[in-house]
Amino acid sequence: MNRILPSDIRYGVAPAPDQTDVAEAAKVGKPQPNATQPNTGSPSATRPTAAAPSKTQPGTTRPGTESAGTISRSDNAVAIVSDLIARGTMPRIDTTPLLTHKDLPGPLSMARLTHFGTLHSLDQTNAYSAEHADTLYGRAMIALKLIPFGTIACALTAAWVWLGGTFPRTVDVISSSHYRADSHGRKIRVFNRKTAPEHVIQVGNLRITTPMRTACDIALLTPGELNEHDACDVLCALFEEYQVSLAQCMQTLDDNHFWPNTQPARELFTSMEHFF
Repeated sequence: MNRILPSDIRYGVAPAPDQTDVAEAAKVGKPQPNATQPNTGSPSATRPTAAAPSKTQPGTTRPGTESAGTISRSDNAVAIVSDLIARGTMPRIDTTPLLTHKDLPGPLSMARLTHFGTLHSLDQTNAYSAEHADTLYGRAMIALKLIPFGTIACALTAAWVWLGGTFPRTVDVISSSHYRADSHGRKIRVFNRKTAPEHVIQVGNLRITTPMRTACDIALLTPGELNEHDACDVLCALFEEYQVSLAQCMQTLDDNHFWPNTQPARELFTSMEHFF
């Protein structure tokens, strides 16, 4: 299983000393940072001390300007995922990807922030940050908060992480457990399907199906399970964005012929061959 993690943090320049701190230091006779020291000798010996050169201190950069490391692998989709993370900036790590109405000052705050585009609502009391939703790594952070511990994001949830857009009506996961409670206003939908290690990738701390496996899972959905999503639109976006191969998808279905709904999924892929 491949793991994509943020790395190569670029540190910024340390901020200038606060003038209040300088004044307080002068009152108690402490040396003032980057200030001219008073001369106690003769007038001819007066020489202001040079300001200390600014030093870069780790951890003083504004969170959210970190770049991300990449991994190398022959799989084309994985290489594209790595490149997307490497070229994009990380979301601010000091902001919360998910919010409830209890995190805000008043009941109307969520509606107002949603109207301004700062938040995207999941329901009347839950929302996620638009800043996180703009990047692949940020969407992975949101999905990590939504899926149950130990599960793998798949199907429509995985497609949202890879492509963005409007969050689906369900939280789709691969698991052998059942979950009755909703997660931040979304029903948890479980798929208990065989999952090969090469079908799972890790973006940050989120375990998620690869774009190829995500395409297969979506093709296996029935019209009622698609929740008003158009399977062809989602599949075409995955194929174009991550260069997923139709031949790979067909081979995956052949290797897992015991999956439910494989024949309609194969027919769907066959109907798309003239596009790719």
